[in-house]
Amino acid sequence: MNYNELSGKSILLLGKTRALNMEEFDTLLKLHKIERIDSYNDEVALIIEGRMMNPYEQAESARLYEMQSCPIVELSGVEEWLCRSIEPNRLLMSLKLSRNQERLVDFLQNPYITDELFFKLLKLYDWQNEGLFDNDTNRDVTASIIGRFYADLDRNHNVQYAMSGLAHLIERYGNAELIEAVSQLAPIAHEIKNPTDRSYNGVLDAIALHPDTPESLLRLLIKERSELLAHRVPLSLEEELLKVEKLHPILAQNESLSRRGAQLLADTAGELLAKHIVLDEGWFERFAAVYPLQLASNPTLNETMQEVLIQSNNDEVVNILASNSALSASRCTYLHTSGRFSASLAANPSLPDTILEELSQSNDPSVLGALASNPSTPIDVLYQLSLDQRFERSVKTNPTFGKHIQTHNIGWS
Repeated sequence: MNYNELSGKSILLLGKTRALNMEEFDTLLKLHKIERIDSYNDEVALIIEGRMMNPYEQAESARLYEMQSCPIVELSGVEEWLCRSIEPNRLLMSLKLSRNQERLVDFLQNPYITDELFFKLLKLYDWQNEGLFDNDTNRDVTASIIGRFYADLDRNHNVQYAMSGLAHLIERYGNAELIEAVSQLAPIAHEIKNPTDRSYNGVLDAIALHPDTPESLLRLLIKERSELLAHRVPLSLEEELLKVEKLHPILAQNESLSRRGAQLLADTAGELLAKHIVLDEGWFERFAAVYPLQLASNPTLNETMQEVLIQSNNDEVVNILASNSALSASRCTYLHTSGRFSASLAANPSLPDTILEELSQSNDPSVLGALASNPSTPIDVLYQLSLDQRFERSVKTNPTFGKHIQTHNIGWS
């Protein structure tokens, strides 16, 4: 329905408003030159069913439905339309001058205002030097933040009322704007500067690890959370982190470590770099000579590099390579044909189904055990392995088998 056509006409609201309080509702109606009246007459152009209708209003609604004299609509669509006519600057100025926190909280709980306006309103809220959940109003405001941005709230509504819910919100739905807004909430801003309350750790950890967290905020966290920052992908503040020797093993495993950073760590953390660095020809040649075992598990080995390791005739190296998920299909087939690396191949999640099924015919317990734990092992093979007590536990803890059981509603004790 085109609500703009209601200008100059009357409407009837049965029940109460939801997103707007009645005063705001009426004020916005007047902006559109719409009059709200208390009882039905022939001048009414629209009837709105609100929330919490009393018995009289429910009976009146039923009577008006039978009359079919004018459209009857649900409240949400009307409130959403009215909220689009809010003038942000005027509202912000009004709230600053009045310091009406109750009215401010009403707007923070309004799902129809824009995110831009929501963040501006959030800066006006007075947390009264208390925590996010320390009083009812603070709890409601915190819940409004989580509720607005948590996409599947209907399936996990209690998340609004827990500190872990705010951490999960950042982890799952965070972006630079939301993260910055959360970091500026008075209780969290205070905790960043003067860490004393461990209940905020999960939220601050989530901020530290999120890839969209602004660098300016990361700098405030580096003193207390340098180890977490060393795990970040993409890596930020690399130069500062490299100055801390205890962080070198963590940085060496970070796939987003710069080439300059890797060169600085090559002598002190070479073994870890060999396993985790994004390889090019130069790095491969350097590490193949000194750390071939570690290099064999690197997930960025290309087919040419794999062939060089195979041709080294070092069974220990090739055995590790056989379980590397980066192993190409042709190299998988070649190693399988050799028959010497079956247990390692059986653990490789990138192995083709045909080879996995062939390996299931083995009598070697180490091969069958590896297949039982491999998430790529075909379901039929896992069922077969589950009948053997030696491998039953491995099959039951295999995520692919667990997902299959849940998807098909199969009871499993």
